[in-house]
Amino acid sequence: MRKHGVAVALLLVASACSSNAETTAPAPTTTTAAPTTTSTPTTLAPITTTTPPTTTSPPTTTTPPTTTVAAVTGDWIADLLASLQVSDTTPQADYDRADWGSGWSDDDSDCINTRHEVLVLESLLEAEMDSSECKVIGGQWFAAFTGTYVNEPGSLDIDHFVPLANAHASGGWAWSSVDKRDYYNDLTDSQHLIAVTASANRSKGSKGPDEWKPPDSSYWCQYAYSWVDIKARWGLTVTNSEMNALQAMLEGCDGTLSAAMATTTATTEATDPTTTAPQIAASPTTTGGNGGHSSGGNAGRVRPADRYACNIDSLGYCIFTGTPHQTGLDPGTEDIVDRDGSFLFPVDEAVAVNAQGEALPARGTPAFDGDDLQRYSQDGLSEDEKAFQRVMAIMFPVRNALMYDIATVTQTEWDLLVGELEQREIKETTFTSGPTPKDNYYGRQGIFDLAKIPGGRDIHHDVMKFLEEAGLYLLCHVTTNDFGEMLKETHPEGHDPCRDAGISTKIPFSYQVSTTTTAAITTATESATPENPGDTKNCGDFENYNQAKAWFDTYFPSYGDVAGLDGDNDGEPCESLPGGP
Repeated sequence: MRKHGVAVALLLVASACSSNAETTAPAPTTTTAAPTTTSTPTTLAPITTTTPPTTTSPPTTTTPPTTTVAAVTGDWIADLLASLQVSDTTPQADYDRADWGSGWSDDDSDCINTRHEVLVLESLLEAEMDSSECKVIGGQWFAAFTGTYVNEPGSLDIDHFVPLANAHASGGWAWSSVDKRDYYNDLTDSQHLIAVTASANRSKGSKGPDEWKPPDSSYWCQYAYSWVDIKARWGLTVTNSEMNALQAMLEGCDGTLSAAMATTTATTEATDPTTTAPQIAASPTTTGGNGGHSSGGNAGRVRPADRYACNIDSLGYCIFTGTPHQTGLDPGTEDIVDRDGSFLFPVDEAVAVNAQGEALPARGTPAFDGDDLQRYSQDGLSEDEKAFQRVMAIMFPVRNALMYDIATVTQTEWDLLVGELEQREIKETTFTSGPTPKDNYYGRQGIFDLAKIPGGRDIHHDVMKFLEEAGLYLLCHVTTNDFGEMLKETHPEGHDPCRDAGISTKIPFSYQVSTTTTAAITTATESATPENPGDTKNCGDFENYNQAKAWFDTYFPSYGDVAGLDGDNDGEPCESLPGGP
């Protein structure tokens, strides 16, 4: 199967057109700036916008009579909305979706149509293609409308950000059939088509922001900006009701966005994580957005480089592209250290930040390139948020070991790095007999052995799957049930990561004394031995073999096959379930 590159960004940003776009798109009447969506709705950074190619031309037909918004003023919201024209005029032709094309096209003749091009471009992990190399069958996506992560492409719709029927009513009724078809399949603007959950897309329908807003309110600033930008770019009008709704949404955004309108050539500068205090999300249950990672990788729909591929070096190791985390928790201590092992600060003063110095929200979001730990007070953070910071501090060195340092990491060092996982029996087993690679998984020792001897193949899918699940299951152990419910809500429907982990008795962190400070933080921990569940489960209670195995492995060491799941006593429960050996 062919693999495709990983999307650098999670959310969409202001439009930038591809220099080699072959389709004709209307030229904008003005260029508007959009904010980079961050993990904290009150902290939005300006971004660069670019003007679409001068070779494109607007629709040649006339548009309905319009009324121009008041002249640009010092008010940044008014300046932004000045790019729009207001009209409540009824379109002079009925809407017929067939006029906008017969469906997704394949303009570059690579057998991958527009839907699958978007899925490839927006996948956070390397998109997996079917045997024909034309359709996406695997990956991971951030569905911005709902603030959720989706692993099954079939659960996603590709949304026209400004719906076709809305574009028709806003002046598109007067366009030529060529312009309408170009609008339908426009890949030159990364905002124009985005992957969203099917339920959110169908709830939105053809409604404007005056009738529908994304369920995740932290996305409203980005939503309003993108809506304005697309409408201005295509010369589409807004109704008075629509304009009022956009203004209300923008009034909830950070006023520093006005800086983004000052120029269209300035480049966003990353915040120095060693000098600037990040903004901390108030609550893990209300934090939305893209996991704190900067937007912008898809501008112009140019395929991004694969940041999570690995290269086989001269010694045969699979070394990942990208850069290692520069900080992490020294195993068995309370010390955050650098790559050389030098002490930086205590872990109870560590906050995980992205490359822009923005605090990562306390969620089950996988770590990314550029994430690191910054010294900052944890005062005001909930216990769940503090536990999240420690999980990130633990997982950064584990990621480095598997992705970048595997050639020099010894078995003893690896055992220390995964000590917190071992204590909670996280990722105990390895299974490699599945019908497809997607059905396989590696335990703590299995993934280390694979990384040590990859057999000359790209193993980054296996490594990334281990890292994501290990970090997620550790979070489930050390946080409250409310946090676990939040994790469930931000993962695909029907997927409950804490239930999948088979955890019945949580084992929270046991804090030690820092080797460089005299402060001691102690927390009582529950016994590592889980309570006997009794004969409370049968194979029908699990959706797949992985769930059954996780539950079985939790209780077998203490109580044996207490629920009678292993009928042939071979150590493998519920073997007939999907994914079973």
